[in-house]
Amino acid sequence: MTGNMDELPMRYNINASLIYDAADGSILLPDSSTPDTQLSITASALLLFFLQHQEVVSRNEVLKKVWDDKGLTSSNSNLNQYLSLLRKTFRHYGIDNIILTISRGNLQLNPDIAIEPQVDSLPHAAPEAENAAQTVAIPTEDKQHSVAERGRWKIHWNIASVALIILSLLILPLTLINRLNPIFVSPVSDSEQGCELIGTTDMIGTVTILAYENNFASVLRRLNLTCNSGQRYVFFYDDKLQTRGLGRVFLAHCASHNTVSYGYCDNYFYYSWVPQ
Repeated sequence: MTGNMDELPMRYNINASLIYDAADGSILLPDSSTPDTQLSITASALLLFFLQHQEVVSRNEVLKKVWDDKGLTSSNSNLNQYLSLLRKTFRHYGIDNIILTISRGNLQLNPDIAIEPQVDSLPHAAPEAENAAQTVAIPTEDKQHSVAERGRWKIHWNIASVALIILSLLILPLTLINRLNPIFVSPVSDSEQGCELIGTTDMIGTVTILAYENNFASVLRRLNLTCNSGQRYVFFYDDKLQTRGLGRVFLAHCASHNTVSYGYCDNYFYYSWVPQ
C-alpha cells in the first residue's frame, strides 16, 4: 500500500484485535474509545509508514521518509531503537515481530498480520458545509470584476496619498508663517539695509541670533541667493545644523510688499543639509 499519506486512512484495524489511530498515535482495544497505549510522535510516524508501505523497503528509505523529510536527524541507532519499541509494544498484545528485518538490512511489515484500513473513519465534509461552500462560491466573471474593483481602489488610494503629500508641503509654510516673529534686518550683503529675515518663535528660542544669521548666510551661499532690500526670507532648521550634522532646512524667499506680506514665495526644502 503506497500513496500520498494525506489521502490514506488514518485508522487501522490490526489483526482484528487492535485499532491504531494515526491521528494521535493511540492504540485502542475493540469497542473502546479510551486509548490503551499512546505511542510517541516518532514511533507513531514509523508505524504509519510501514502500514502505508507494506512492501519490502530499505532502511535508507525509512530514514528519509520518517526522519529526514520531517527535518529530524536520522541515524540507524534511532531506527533500531524505535523498531525495538514497536515490536515490544505489539508483543504485549500478542503480536510478534510486527516489523521484520529482511536480508541485507531491508525491512517489511509482517505480511502474516492482518491490516484492515478503516476507510469509513475518514472525515467527510458535512452537507451543510458543502452547501455553504457552494453558496459563497464566486463566479469567474464576478472574480474578475472584484479584481478590477480592487485595482481601481488601489489607484485611488495612490492618488490620495500623493495628494496628501503635496498638501502637507503646502501646509508647512503656512504653519510656519502663522508662527512668524520678525527678528531683524540682516546685514549679510553689501546692501546697507539688507533683507528682512523672519523666523519662528520656537526657532529663535533654540539658537543664538549670531548662529541663526551665520547659518542663514551659509544657506544663501549654497542656493546662490542674495539678501537685498525688498526681499523677505523665512528661515527654519533643526538643531543638527548647529553642530554641522545632517539637518532639515526650510527657506522661503519672498518679495516684500506693504499690502501683501507673503504674496509670492519660492520655497526650498532640504532633509539632509550639511552647511559649508
